[in-house]
Amino acid sequence: MRDWGEEMSKENADLVLKAAMDSGITSRKELANFMGQVQVESGNFQHLEENLHYSPERLLEVFPNRGVKTLDQARSIVAGGPESIGNTVYGGEWGQLKGGNPEPGDGYKYRGRGFIQLTGHENYRETGQRLNMDLVNHPDDAAKPEIAARVAVDFWRTRVVSKGQQEDITRATYGINGGYNGLSERIKAVHEWETRLEMGYKPGMADPLAPTPTLRQGSHGSQVSQVQNELRDLGYRDKDSRPLAVTGKFDSSTKQAVETFQTASGLKADGVIGLATRHKLDEAHQAIQNTKAATPDNASTEAKKRTFVPEAKASQASASSNGKPDEDSYFRNLVRREQEIRQTTMQSQGATQTPEKTRTTGLHAGL
Repeated sequence: MRDWGEEMSKENADLVLKAAMDSGITSRKELANFMGQVQVESGNFQHLEENLHYSPERLLEVFPNRGVKTLDQARSIVAGGPESIGNTVYGGEWGQLKGGNPEPGDGYKYRGRGFIQLTGHENYRETGQRLNMDLVNHPDDAAKPEIAARVAVDFWRTRVVSKGQQEDITRATYGINGGYNGLSERIKAVHEWETRLEMGYKPGMADPLAPTPTLRQGSHGSQVSQVQNELRDLGYRDKDSRPLAVTGKFDSSTKQAVETFQTASGLKADGVIGLATRHKLDEAHQAIQNTKAATPDNASTEAKKRTFVPEAKASQASASSNGKPDEDSYFRNLVRREQEIRQTTMQSQGATQTPEKTRTTGLHAGL
């Protein structure tokens, strides 16, 4: 399994996954294929711009048909730096025929950018038109993570989905790469993403395949911040009855909140976050997020207030002096709130609407 912490940018991976899901991809197999392919193309979601720092020997080896004929010639090109390399391998006659780079300097200007390494003037122009943005005059935008995620989805739709290859790893590799470079690595990455998605992984959740660090008082970093944020969203408070602060530092207030959560979840209340506690915490947080998302826009203000008052606040009268939630009823009330939402939805929609049949849409459905 891959280690998100050192090898992969989880933040960028989540951006790409969200863009794919927002675009309408619903097939787990297609999502896994897409994510695995982009992971390999972008070097574990880390690299958003093509590396043009070649040695003369490597340049000659990789681009013998792009104007690099001898080692001496390769040395001369490399001496000019990345711009010289880009204009040589993506410019000239090859650039005009294959990359749509008609002007001198276009080879470097429209070098590979983004998670999918968008390359060539014509690709920048066509992609920009589909996404309603000017990538020709602003090519560096293709390397911005949010835009790069959209570009990757667009590339997938035009190069893979349009040919019906979205669930075939080998054929998708050829559609993206023009060959089968790194096929074994792609297969492994796709299978890992299949496992993540089968385990319910969504953007913002802890990666179920990453080694789970044990967090305890004194720990610090983004993992601690995520735990504090989830506990805060669940209504947990510090010893002064204030919402738990998200500081990234595992202090005594955080330990107290973790112990209370563990007690409510039937776990050993040791204030240490291991695999079991983290799983329960993510599960509880996802439940409350789903509950909030299920509230209809036309629900009455009073109903929304009744639904979303954090249990820790709603039960302050029965809380202990240190401001802890009423843990015995907390999770039962999550279920109760969800039932209230469903009832409110039925009341607001039942008199005027007939339930629609469930529709399944996929990325290819809109093409």
